[in-house]
Amino acid sequence: MSDELVRDSRALSEQALTSRTHGEFNEAAILYASAARLADDPQQKLFLMMRGAHCLWATDLFDEAVQVATNVADQARTEMHFPELADAVGMLVDHAMLVRQFTTATELLGEAMYVMERVPNEPANYHAVHNMGVTYQRADFPVPALELFDRALRLVDDENDRTYTYANMASAYHLAYLLEDDRAVAEQHLRNGIYAANAVLDPQADAEVLSVATARSHRAMLYNYDGNYDAALVDAEIAISLTQQHSLSEELAVGMLARAYVHWRRDQNPAALDEIISAWTIAREFGIEIYLRSGGPIAVEILWAQGRYDEARAALEGQLELVRRGLRHEQLARWEHVKLGVSHRTTEAISESDPLTGLANRRYLGRWLPDVLDQHVPVCVAVLDLDGFKQVNDDYSYAHGDRVLQELAGILQRVCRRGDAVVRLGGDEFVIVLRDTSPGDARAVLERVRQLIAVRTWEGLPSTVTLTASVGVAVGVGAVNAPLLLSSASAAMQSAKRGGRDRIVFC
Repeated sequence: MSDELVRDSRALSEQALTSRTHGEFNEAAILYASAARLADDPQQKLFLMMRGAHCLWATDLFDEAVQVATNVADQARTEMHFPELADAVGMLVDHAMLVRQFTTATELLGEAMYVMERVPNEPANYHAVHNMGVTYQRADFPVPALELFDRALRLVDDENDRTYTYANMASAYHLAYLLEDDRAVAEQHLRNGIYAANAVLDPQADAEVLSVATARSHRAMLYNYDGNYDAALVDAEIAISLTQQHSLSEELAVGMLARAYVHWRRDQNPAALDEIISAWTIAREFGIEIYLRSGGPIAVEILWAQGRYDEARAALEGQLELVRRGLRHEQLARWEHVKLGVSHRTTEAISESDPLTGLANRRYLGRWLPDVLDQHVPVCVAVLDLDGFKQVNDDYSYAHGDRVLQELAGILQRVCRRGDAVVRLGGDEFVIVLRDTSPGDARAVLERVRQLIAVRTWEGLPSTVTLTASVGVAVGVGAVNAPLLLSSASAAMQSAKRGGRDRIVFC
């Protein structure tokens, strides 16, 4: 690539940064994508792609952002670019939380944490560290998020990035305040959150629009909790104006609640109820209801004061449902499961067996499959994914899910012959390698597997719980590229999913 094109890429990247600073996120996303196409370094290309993805996310273009992140993650895994992989997987965690796929979020967060341990503490990796802090926060883990924000501040060498980090720290301290039962600790979170917001809003700081909106909206709520209603209203009004101008929905919801909080607590204005309801509507859409939890008591008070007792009871029940949902998330249990996932990945990185099922793992498959293909006999590679497995974790527990995976490993081992292989790739995804097997014989074996899974009653689960399997198969012989064969089987498995699940698809 010519030096001129490289210069063009850098110029576009600088223009994108300027657009982002002024809150022009859509334009910034387009500029980052153009800069990525011209970048000559593969890692720099992935870095720029993720900068564009975050701009798309900021304007609620979640599907487009996730598609970019998925592509970056796939490439970064192959090429071992850990900072970009961490950033991309973090966004996939954010999306899983947004659509309430908590099991998926937990599994991805385990990978993200594992990858983060391999990201060097260098200024060039500031974005990966900071964005992972945001991911922890979105997953309702504010204290680990704050630890990463502290790490990011030690790496940052740009004033805009520094103030952006402080803005997100203010948001994380707000969340930590809401989740903390110890009042003394909660009070310290409140003070720290205000200090972090002050660092963004210092008149000498040249903060970008998103940083200001985030700091203003969350400081407004922290001021409210502290009884400083006049200061809270000033912050809330500025935050609402900025967020409406630049389409920053999450910050808008927090700012609206902050203003409603003042209107009721200070002014006893019942019109605050309409704004609380509007803020709740936005919060539910973006999965940030927890930040608006303090609006529930106000809504109940207003309804009760107006004699609307049935509505007050309904609002109170809604608050209880939010609490119950928080309990179902099992925050501490999820964090332990994330750390367990990191431990498993670390073990897998140095061994060739899966610690949960005892099966061979991806590392073994990567070494063994090329040797099998070199023997010049037909090899059928099947990728199997359980349909409905995530619901087991969500509705019952991770322990029940682990037992299902162990039972499934036993089923797969029993149907295979000596010389075949069963491998657990991760989660509920397995690979079956059938050596010296024609496609017709492979279909017969895999059909038996499919039927055994469909009719099985799983230990510890009600008999009404049924699981099925989607299976994709690729056939190779001779000098076939092993990763390509596995990728083809995975693509066929996805076709089986799209085709209605509980079926076998040959590519």
